Amino acid sequence: MKIDTLALVTLTGFLSISSSYAMEKAFDPNGQYLFGDWQGQRTALEQKGIKFEANVRTDTVYLADGGYDADHAETSAQELLGVSIDFEKLMGWQGLSFQIVATARNGESLSADHIQDPSAPMLSNTQSMFGRGNQDSRLTVLTFEKNFKDLGLSIKAGRMGMGIDFDYMPCDFENLAFCAAQMKWQNQFWKNAPVAQWGARIKYELAPQWSASIGVFESNPDDSNAKLEEQGWSMDSKHADGVTLPVELLWKPKLFQDQLAGTYRFGAFYNTSDDPINQKDIKTNAPENRTFGGWIAIEQQLTAKHGTGKQGLHGFANFTWHDRATTKVDQSQQIGMKYYGVWDAQPNDFLGFAVNRTQLNQRFREGQMAQGNQQFNAEAEYNIELNYNAYVTPWLSLLPNLQYIVHPGGTRNVNNAFVVGIGSKIVF
Repeated sequence: MKIDTLALVTLTGFLSISSSYAMEKAFDPNGQYLFGDWQGQRTALEQKGIKFEANVRTDTVYLADGGYDADHAETSAQELLGVSIDFEKLMGWQGLSFQIVATARNGESLSADHIQDPSAPMLSNTQSMFGRGNQDSRLTVLTFEKNFKDLGLSIKAGRMGMGIDFDYMPCDFENLAFCAAQMKWQNQFWKNAPVAQWGARIKYELAPQWSASIGVFESNPDDSNAKLEEQGWSMDSKHADGVTLPVELLWKPKLFQDQLAGTYRFGAFYNTSDDPINQKDIKTNAPENRTFGGWIAIEQQLTAKHGTGKQGLHGFANFTWHDRATTKVDQSQQIGMKYYGVWDAQPNDFLGFAVNRTQLNQRFREGQMAQGNQQFNAEAEYNIELNYNAYVTPWLSLLPNLQYIVHPGGTRNVNNAFVVGIGSKIVF
């Protein structure tokens, strides 16, 4: 670990010492946090508007069969430390809040090292905690948000990933194909956490179930570089190239006889980068001065086990479209389910299953073949995952899973891959 990564772990350790005399004792199997309630101070601070967040997530995966080099295992991890401040509770400043989050990633990628053909990088990753930004530590969120409750208006600005507010998807699976905003297939122009970029978002409540959001984000390739430790903490705009403009319409209905909650997102974005280094035709390499894309993202509870509450079947689906002139991937589809509370004694556990299809742009494939590169001989990559998320305690969850990848990287030159994995999350 580098210095900044060590700092995150050291601070987390300090929090554990502070919990020695907590009302909710450290390692309490019924407690909310591994390190307890800090002698009641954690709850007291939260009631005053100061909330701390610290967790560690790991992904361990084993390539049981297929791929480029079978019979290997790898582990990746992410450490997260954050603070949220509600200034309305703390200072009486109506509707104002602040958030800062730092993350550190480390480990190795099974997909990059053992599954993919070196000449055809895998589109997804079997370890969601190894995604973009895996080098060392970085600032992930630094934002102020102002809510004008009477107007139904919210304004947020600072450094953040676009997937926090647009095309949002939770990260409940181990494969990256089912984690975070699916517009990530739009090359470097869409950035999810842990990558942050300068931006602002305005959200307006149109009606009780409807809202609309619009944003503007700096387009800067340095944000997702992080080849050097300090790059993850850089806030300059030295290599900025245009902006990304996302818009989204959000519908949050209560459907069916049991009034089950759902979220339906319809969005699009436009990017104005025009430096040929960053924006070029995917087939001819000719300079381009824009790119665009769109999405539909759905989450809907379908049944309620006891007529009410979270237990029951939940479905989700994501569909994306991308500019065929500039993007390696021109569309993706994803559909899945989660069943919460298979056993009443474990109401927050869920059984999950999902399938993803990520299609290579035919123009990209033609351009590669014209250059003599014949490896992209499959139309799409498919990712499939079956998992069970088990809450051993409220602060410790385990995610055993089975994954199957068809045509990794969009090539038939390597065998389909069968992966056995287990994820974990510890909330400090």
